[in-house]
Amino acid sequence: MSYIQTFVISLAICAFASRVSASPQCANPPQHFDAQLPLQSQQCVDTKDELRLSQDVQSFQHPLWSHKPTCAQRKGQEYCTYTTSELRGGHALSIIATSVAADAIAAAFLALEKDGQSNDSGLEVRSFPGKGKGLVTTKAIKKGERILLDSAHIIASSHFPTQVTRSQGKALFSAAIDQLPQADRALVLGLDQSLGGSKVEDIMKTNAFACQLADGDADDAYMCLFPSVARINHACQPNAHARFVPKTMSMEIKAQRDIAAGEEIGISYGRIDLKHADRQTLYQEGWNFGCTCPLCTASEYERTGSDQRRARFAQLRKMLENLTAETYDAQQIVAWEKEVMEIGQREGLETMLAQDYERLAYVYAGHGMVKDARRWAKMAKESLLEWVVVDGGPDNQIRRVEGLLRELDG
Repeated sequence: MSYIQTFVISLAICAFASRVSASPQCANPPQHFDAQLPLQSQQCVDTKDELRLSQDVQSFQHPLWSHKPTCAQRKGQEYCTYTTSELRGGHALSIIATSVAADAIAAAFLALEKDGQSNDSGLEVRSFPGKGKGLVTTKAIKKGERILLDSAHIIASSHFPTQVTRSQGKALFSAAIDQLPQADRALVLGLDQSLGGSKVEDIMKTNAFACQLADGDADDAYMCLFPSVARINHACQPNAHARFVPKTMSMEIKAQRDIAAGEEIGISYGRIDLKHADRQTLYQEGWNFGCTCPLCTASEYERTGSDQRRARFAQLRKMLENLTAETYDAQQIVAWEKEVMEIGQREGLETMLAQDYERLAYVYAGHGMVKDARRWAKMAKESLLEWVVVDGGPDNQIRRVEGLLRELDG
């Protein structure tokens, strides 16, 4: 079946959504390490099945790690802190994970060439009233240019806090930081805190990003701490875009528009298409701050206009993603997509438009308008490579677009 035929049958590009299942309430609620971590799911812990810390793991023999792991064990489930004192570019890394996951992650690192990663040259940390410290560029940056590629210094399973006691969780996190070389440790401990708890807890809760890794089928979710990226403040209409690179376990920051010398770098901590009230709730509950970016401090008239455009953006997206054979109308789709793109450009949502370019490519291809179809397919591919697809990450959409281009060129 051709790519064009597939579209005609489905009429819309599939949208993928993750589902989080609720856990049953515990008869004996555990005394968890109380980090409010992303993607965390609660699990019951039997009070008679206490975890134990061990500093001596005799069977540990791995070429990457420079320290014996510190482990917390519960029956067949064990989480350990593994540290290597030198990785690519001279950075160190500590991982809190199961042994299976740690071995898989380490194997991925060992398979990579030790190519130097871009540093933070041309960037300065400065203080901003009401926002703390932020990252500023000292040189002009063009749209699409890489600003920073930052290595993770701490990677921690987001599930392990539900499997250990508070003291054990603190011990694993403390080992993750204490075993880093002095320079890397200073970078981590110098990061901002905002949510309370111990210093280590607060640093992780305030600064870590949720990330997915190839972890040997452990099927875990992780928190990744990137010290340089953590210095970048939030903006609801950001001038930069962050994307995680699974293969190198690094975070890439790219300019979303031209950035002038002396301008602060800003990324979005959440979805960039949210309305004002939703954004304020998200950042207050998740990071304990009220956003004071230019969009959020604009006049009520400007904020209302932005909210109306974003609501329309969401409405159009929903209609386009729920097309059926009965509701399919090529002219209507083109008109809706034109409106989506106009709103996207005005609201700074261009990084989200790859699927819209692809949808238009299929519409034009289905009506034999090959030149227009090829133009939109190329735009979809360029957008995916620019903002979405990364080395080691999911590539289904880019392969689908490339298949369409081959068919159009044939």
